[in-house]
Amino acid sequence: MSLIFHHNHHVHDFFKQKELNELYISHGIMNFALGLVSVFVPVYLYTLGYSIVAILGYFFLNSLSFVLLSYVGARAVAWLGVKHSMLTSVVFLILYFIGLRQIEAYPWLFFILPIARTMEMMLYNYSFHLNFISHADRKDHGKDVTFDQTIALLAGLAAPFVGGLLAKFFGFNVLFFVGLSIIAVSVIPLFFSAESYAKLAFNKKGLYKDLWSREGRPLLFSYSGYAIESWIGLILWPIFLMIILTDTSKVGALISLPAFITLIFFYFFGKKIDQLNKNKLLSIGSILHFFGWVGRLFVQGFDSVFLVDAYKRLSERFVQIPWSAIFYDIASDGNYFKMIVQREVALNVARMIIAPVLMVAFTLDKPNNFLAAFIIAALASLLYPAISKFLSPAKETSI
Repeated sequence: MSLIFHHNHHVHDFFKQKELNELYISHGIMNFALGLVSVFVPVYLYTLGYSIVAILGYFFLNSLSFVLLSYVGARAVAWLGVKHSMLTSVVFLILYFIGLRQIEAYPWLFFILPIARTMEMMLYNYSFHLNFISHADRKDHGKDVTFDQTIALLAGLAAPFVGGLLAKFFGFNVLFFVGLSIIAVSVIPLFFSAESYAKLAFNKKGLYKDLWSREGRPLLFSYSGYAIESWIGLILWPIFLMIILTDTSKVGALISLPAFITLIFFYFFGKKIDQLNKNKLLSIGSILHFFGWVGRLFVQGFDSVFLVDAYKRLSERFVQIPWSAIFYDIASDGNYFKMIVQREVALNVARMIIAPVLMVAFTLDKPNNFLAAFIIAALASLLYPAISKFLSPAKETSI
């Protein structure tokens, strides 16, 4: 399975790099916009009076609708084309954030908005990974992932801090308006080159059958580790910060400042990271990331949160770069559209499983509920290296 590109064969190499650069720019702009507003969605719902159990239920609906509509989303991407799918996803994302601003007046939106978010996630995530795999060189997946994440990190460096200040001094209305305006222009760089299309060479039955096979279990475990720990970090960690700090600007600062530390590390140690073996780096990073979550068990104020989160976000890079590179290696050797959809489905199935567990825990209203959630995240982070079981010795190259 391959993408069909409308371009001249003689400028193929230049065109591929051009497309990748466009993707980097678009992804960077999108990350800045989402950094402004997304980190505050759980906090925003919490400030409206929704309980933590209700907020977890909200995100559970998001994952449930994703699993149910996953194949429909794949068909939509195949029909619309990769870039127009990303453009359409922006429409859904804008509608989603507009809906969030109206959720207090129209409470029924609480049950509709997760579906709108699902449509955006499917169209954007499928298309982003298709675009990346089709233009990145197989031997340079690690380097390309590092560059993309560095651009995203640069773009989103100040975003949570700026978002926190906007929310504090001007309110969430201004914050959402600024975020939506930037989201609207994020896809423009993609259309400096021609559209591309992905062939849907799999059916719904095959999609789910392979995912639960014995051979696919290492991938399933690894995907589940990422799904659970990243979900807890996205939903519960910002609420926890809001509770102990009671200030959105401080919450934003504590997400932006550690990112700055991570960027400095990339600058000085990037070459050494680039020379390491993917699988070894992933194993080391997984352990380091585990202790990052353990450190969150002991934070009490701004200073301790800053130190622990700086370490945790740095260890996250040690995990995300080799993990993503290995996934792209595996996917590019086969039906990568199918692999992309399977991964997204697996992520959301894992979140559907862990959500009720967390909801029950917070229903009990125990003082250590957050700590229990962070322990679950720490243990889940140890599942990342399972993906290496899917990589043959011949493919175990350095990043």
